[in-house]
Amino acid sequence: MKILLSMTLLAFVLLACNTQPQSITVITTVQPDVKANILDQMEASRQCWNKGDFVGYMQVYWQSDSMQFMGLNSLTHGWNSTLKRYQKGYPSADHRGILSYNFKHFNQLADDCVLVIGSFHLERPIGNAEGNFSLIWKRIKGEWKIILDHT
Repeated sequence: MKILLSMTLLAFVLLACNTQPQSITVITTVQPDVKANILDQMEASRQCWNKGDFVGYMQVYWQSDSMQFMGLNSLTHGWNSTLKRYQKGYPSADHRGILSYNFKHFNQLADDCVLVIGSFHLERPIGNAEGNFSLIWKRIKGEWKIILDHT
């Protein structure tokens, strides 16, 4: 959340400092093919979650020790550590539930970097869970992957 607020504040500051009549575009609209690619990957990942396939779910993430997952009280570094975190935190179908997403914003931060903001909902017998997320996607070797998940 702090990252998102910092980026938003920076955008407003840059726009406010512009004394010229032309406008500055700090964040641009995501190309339709990039957005479709990300949405397709998120849907495939969601389906894997709902089947209990965490390895399949994690295919949207950059398979690197540099990938980061920021949860409520922790920062996890690396694809394998994040996978283990999911497996430990959701040990059964009752804990995992049925995942759904609501996407709110897609913003192109750079040619190879996209910010996705949305919310998730887990429908679970043990009690539903929901929250917001911001995902930083980066094009790496021609593929779009999540490098930072802030949920």
